[in-house]
Amino acid sequence: MLPDLSILAAGVLWLGVLFGVAVLGDRRPRIFARHWSYIYALSLAVYCTSWTFYGTVTQALRSGWWLPPTFVGTILLYVFGIGLLMRLVTIARAHNSSSLADLIAIRLDRSPLLAALVTAVAIIGIIPYVALQLKSVAMSYGMLARRHDLAAPAWQDSALWVALAMALFAMLFGARRASANAHNRGLVLAMAFESVFKLVAMLALGALVWFGLEVPAATAEVVAEPGGTSGFPPLILLGALAVFTLPHQFHAGVVECRDAQHVRTARWVFPLYMLLIALPLLPLAHAGEALLGPMGVPSDLYVLALPLAQGHGALALMAFLGGLSAATSMVVVATLALSLMIGNHWIAPLRVRAGWGRASDGGDLRSEVLMQRRLIILVVVLLAWVYSRVLVANAALADIGAVSFSALSAIAPGVLVAVYRPQTGARAVSAGLFVGSLIWVYVLMLPLLAGQSMPWIESGPFGKQWLAPDHLFGLGDWSRLARAVVASLAANIGVLVLVAGSRFARPALAGMRGRVGVADLRALSSRFLPAEQVQMLFVGADPAASASEALVAAIEHELAAVIGASSARLLLTVARREQTDELEAVADIVGETSQDLRFNQRVLEAALENMSQGISVVDRDLGLVAWNRTYAGLFGYPPELLRVGVPVADLVRWNLARGLGADGQRVDDEVRKRIEHMRAGTPYVAERRFPGAKGERVVEIRGNPMPGGGFVATFTDVTEFRRNEAELKVVAETLEQRVIDRTSELDLARQEAEKANQAKSRFLAAISHDLAQPLNAAHLFTHALAQRLAHAEYRESITNIDGALTSAESLLAGLLDISRLDGGRTRARFEVFAIDEWLRSLAAEFNVLAGERGLQLDWVPSRAWLRSDPQLLRRVVQNFLANAVRHTRSGRILLGCRRRGRHLSIEVWDTGPGIAEGDKELIFEEFRRLGHSGEGLGLGLAIAERIARLLDHRLRLDSRLGRGSVFAVEVPMATPMDLPPPEAKAAEPPLPRLRVLVVDNDPAVLRAMQDLLAGWKAEVHAAQAPELARQLFAAHGADLLLLDYHLDDHVSGLELRAALGQAALSIPCVIITADHGKAVADAVAAAGCQLLHKPLKPLALRSLIAQLIARNTR
Repeated sequence: MLPDLSILAAGVLWLGVLFGVAVLGDRRPRIFARHWSYIYALSLAVYCTSWTFYGTVTQALRSGWWLPPTFVGTILLYVFGIGLLMRLVTIARAHNSSSLADLIAIRLDRSPLLAALVTAVAIIGIIPYVALQLKSVAMSYGMLARRHDLAAPAWQDSALWVALAMALFAMLFGARRASANAHNRGLVLAMAFESVFKLVAMLALGALVWFGLEVPAATAEVVAEPGGTSGFPPLILLGALAVFTLPHQFHAGVVECRDAQHVRTARWVFPLYMLLIALPLLPLAHAGEALLGPMGVPSDLYVLALPLAQGHGALALMAFLGGLSAATSMVVVATLALSLMIGNHWIAPLRVRAGWGRASDGGDLRSEVLMQRRLIILVVVLLAWVYSRVLVANAALADIGAVSFSALSAIAPGVLVAVYRPQTGARAVSAGLFVGSLIWVYVLMLPLLAGQSMPWIESGPFGKQWLAPDHLFGLGDWSRLARAVVASLAANIGVLVLVAGSRFARPALAGMRGRVGVADLRALSSRFLPAEQVQMLFVGADPAASASEALVAAIEHELAAVIGASSARLLLTVARREQTDELEAVADIVGETSQDLRFNQRVLEAALENMSQGISVVDRDLGLVAWNRTYAGLFGYPPELLRVGVPVADLVRWNLARGLGADGQRVDDEVRKRIEHMRAGTPYVAERRFPGAKGERVVEIRGNPMPGGGFVATFTDVTEFRRNEAELKVVAETLEQRVIDRTSELDLARQEAEKANQAKSRFLAAISHDLAQPLNAAHLFTHALAQRLAHAEYRESITNIDGALTSAESLLAGLLDISRLDGGRTRARFEVFAIDEWLRSLAAEFNVLAGERGLQLDWVPSRAWLRSDPQLLRRVVQNFLANAVRHTRSGRILLGCRRRGRHLSIEVWDTGPGIAEGDKELIFEEFRRLGHSGEGLGLGLAIAERIARLLDHRLRLDSRLGRGSVFAVEVPMATPMDLPPPEAKAAEPPLPRLRVLVVDNDPAVLRAMQDLLAGWKAEVHAAQAPELARQLFAAHGADLLLLDYHLDDHVSGLELRAALGQAALSIPCVIITADHGKAVADAVAAAGCQLLHKPLKPLALRSLIAQLIARNTR
């Protein structure tokens, strides 16, 4: 906890520093003139309000992204929408636009109604956002001072005093000049300065998390409620639209931009700033959730609570000042922008209609305009404070910010129409804006404000649920924010297009406008403009004459910066008076036309002289009529050569004589060719190389014919462009070679990895063969011994031995499965099959095991059909059931299915101990066992995960500690098929006394097989070597051959069978091997033999022998 006095002193000191920086920027502008483009770019970070410090941490926690979605949209617009931003700046500077509403009104018929409507939407959207700043400052102060009662009386509410301080700052510094278009250098510098401080503070917090904390494993992701205001895609869209719909962002980025080229600098500086300030957000969210979440600390306050919890009071104070700074800059600029919009488009039109600004009123009205703006600033800040009091502790900062962004998005279609299609008209834009805003209020604000007090909000008007705000048009699965944004923008654009195509879009033509005298116009101008500016505007104007339209337009242009474009037009319209003297009107019109022509001529001359391109204009007689200094300097013409009317042929000949374009012998031919080209009026583009003092210059020449004859040519120096192009080609070629080299290295690395994987697979296959031999022998010995022992105590020991051997076999089989799956040697054989019998067999298989442990295993039949590999899928569910039986101490196990869209989820539920959140990923690793029971090998789930990946099936795990777990695999469903009923299996006959020839090169396996078969009353002849086998077969014959595949001297069991003679080929033969390779299986099948794998299961061998004998006796 920090002392109140320290916190207040630090806050006041910081605000004083900001004010000092602003004063320095106003009084010493030349100090920063060279770097103003970077200062402007940094001032755009007024976008990073206290929401960035506090609310975006909650947003990062919800989305899991380190970059807030609103930042993504803003960055995308600055990178790809630079044309729109530069065009906005150009239009605003050309029309003296002082606000967002002003720019839209200027381009769309200077409509006062549209400007007032845009202002209303801006107020609705920005008041919650200003309230967010006040709430965040109050919350952060409460955290530092350990004051948790946010609902304190008004006079004790820290947010009120912060609001009044911010209002005072905005009134003293933001509203200092009547002309809103006069650049506030001090304000821009202060915003840039506080932006740097915000970035340093946020990176310092990131350093604490990255290097000063040990954060536990991440907890479960926090997911916003479906009906909330979250939603990633709509926030990206809102972030892009906010660049030109937030009033404070429009003011900082458009109104305060001194040069449109500064936007190009901001195109990379501002996105880079946003990326840097966002870097610590996700680490802060994870650290706060891990360390402070269990204690109930709101995620909005992790930025302050983390350093406080670690004892870093100074860092916490720095974070508080960063949030205070961010809030202050936003509130100052936003209230300034709103005061301009409210004053110019709500109050000024009413006062003008009441006679405000008439010459008879007398006096300078600029101080009155400033006082009006300051009062509006105070009212706006107090309204925001009241809003923050109403919503105290009711909404997260992230949600309040999203509400504001979505409200202001309704202005976006109007901005785009004003920029690109102003001919659409104000009525269409007004209708679209009004309807879109109503839809937004209905879908988003009504449920937030009314809650459960209006039952029809949930059930829908007239009982139609699809009309309810949270189910509008069947979009109930969308977030409330996404639904509101899409519905409002769709309605906005739809109504706009509909009205634009109707007759309502075209207003009635205005009648003849009246006239105003120069003296009256000067008196009116002096009420709102400085005296020196008025003096310059009326230089050369006759006080007794009527004012020209050019003069009236100039006065209207300057008044627009003070009272807004629509109010300025209204003021001048009221001031005009009708003239009845037609002769005087005609004379005035002629005079006005002459003045206009002279004015246009001066403008054209100034434009030509200040262009960076060289320009020359030739008339229809091919005589030079116009040029600029760049053109003269480019070719070095002497002054006496350049004059109006000089033949262009003389200029071409002079250039060619100096070697600019052709050899001396061809000068006349070249002159004739170029003159004919111009006379034909053919457009052309060419590049010429001219010698210069600093080396050779490359000039691009473009020529185009004029409609009435003649030619205009432009000359652009593209030397630097061509030089950069050549350098880029070299870089591209170098990069291409590096890519080729890197690709080659990656191919070599991949080949080495494949070799290593193949070697591992061969090693596992070989060692598994060697391990399978003794395991097979031990298993057979155990089974043979169990048949001979009658005492229960001995049989129990034999059972334990058999269980241990089975575990060893399972371990070996698991290793082989892992090897085959990782090596890609396992192939899935997809087929369509019914799930019911498949489930029944699985339940029967595990019912006995569950019963032995006192568990109840239930299964639910299903009539679904699936498309998968039934054997591999069975392995997956077998592992689920084995885990459930192994780890469930009491209760029941349930095997069943449920539909999930086009998939069937096969699920195994148990009442076991459950799995902790941090272990849910670990249990799918090899040899990973949870608990201390010692049961299992830790391979089952690893195999299941690999098989599911091979089958492209999704695995799912849900578990709660102490309640149990659910393992599931989702399988595509298939169309049921008509299959014939299965044939009834004949009863397995008892084994007759058989003559069996057994061949195996392992003596232990051979003895075990003898004991096992002897227990089945068979006459056994055993051989270890192929030669002895041939002798035994010749002497005794055989009814059945049991042959090992890999024998000594590189002889296979199949080769031995062929060597026994023609009689052996008609005897049933079983090949027994530990080699699971496909080549062995194919060879055995081709020879017509049966295949069994080691370790051998005696019951499987007995069953196969019975089948072979039954088949052979038919």
